[in-house]
Amino acid sequence: MYIYVFETLLYLSFALVAGYLVLEFIPKGLKPEIQVPFRLIQLAAIGIPLFSLASIVRTSIILMDFAPQMSFLEVLLIVLNDYSFGHAWVLNFIFGSALFMVISYNGLKHKLSKWFALGIWLVMVFIHGWASHPATLSVNWGLISQTTHVVGVSVWLGILILIAWFRQGNWNWTAFTRWYTPMSIVCMLLIVIAGIVMMSIIIETGYINSWGINYGQALLLKHLLFVPLLFLAFMNGFLTKVYANGRNERGLTLWLRLESLMALFILITTAFMGVQEPPHETESEEPEPSAIFKLLHANWKDLSLQWDWNLLGVSCFIIGLLSLGQLIRTYRKNKIGLFVICSLSSVLFPFLGLLQSVR
Repeated sequence: MYIYVFETLLYLSFALVAGYLVLEFIPKGLKPEIQVPFRLIQLAAIGIPLFSLASIVRTSIILMDFAPQMSFLEVLLIVLNDYSFGHAWVLNFIFGSALFMVISYNGLKHKLSKWFALGIWLVMVFIHGWASHPATLSVNWGLISQTTHVVGVSVWLGILILIAWFRQGNWNWTAFTRWYTPMSIVCMLLIVIAGIVMMSIIIETGYINSWGINYGQALLLKHLLFVPLLFLAFMNGFLTKVYANGRNERGLTLWLRLESLMALFILITTAFMGVQEPPHETESEEPEPSAIFKLLHANWKDLSLQWDWNLLGVSCFIIGLLSLGQLIRTYRKNKIGLFVICSLSSVLFPFLGLLQSVR
């Protein structure tokens, strides 16, 4: 369980540092006034190598079962010396320490230090991508897609979190959305394109065939969570100009915080996927189906799945679409609780309906 927490905190650390650095380049009149605890950014910088250490520790514990005569420290040193993700952790520890010192030295008051800190952060993202699972399967496209995905998520989400939770003072909403909205659209496009490339690399057995195991179901859930998040991001970026023009400060703050929390659930799902075994065509044994798949398909024979639409599956999917259609209405009426319920329905019902509609 701890590995999911640390993986989520790792992605959150990347995002907080990215958001802080990007906002440092933006003039004061073009962004909301925020008061970010400086200690938080320092912890996020050093948190990147700290939280990524969890996967190193997990691998070392697993390998100890194959070498019971060796101590944990000996196995840990082997992982750091002989594995690519071990080398990556050493490098990120060095660069993370450098990033911490650059941020701490003068608080990024000089332009050169801002560019230097941003360069270090990009190197750390590149190192993270180099040691990722997609990069082990495809050196070039895996590295590019993983790095692009982390950059897109971090820039968009980091700015969102800092604005939503640490604003104190003038919103400058119109000026802010003029540059943040197109930046968010670019980030979303990068996330989607990079995600499609990674999916084509990792899931060798096909998207639908992966739904029988934990990894594929988590990926499906992540995609479904992304839909109401896109709706909310669109409404926060465009509908606020139409209906309130950013003047409803309390409501706007709550909607932005909800958007950040929805994104956090996607990070948690991504962290869960990171420690699950993806499906591979070269596996000699049939992968074990998940508990949910066994519950929905008591008479399963194998995981070579195909469509088998039925009344229950179609009904769940229709309920999900109807719930999705209510999001704009609940947003305009500022009913956050009802928006959350509709969002959950638009995700969970299609999730169960799609899993029910394969055999």
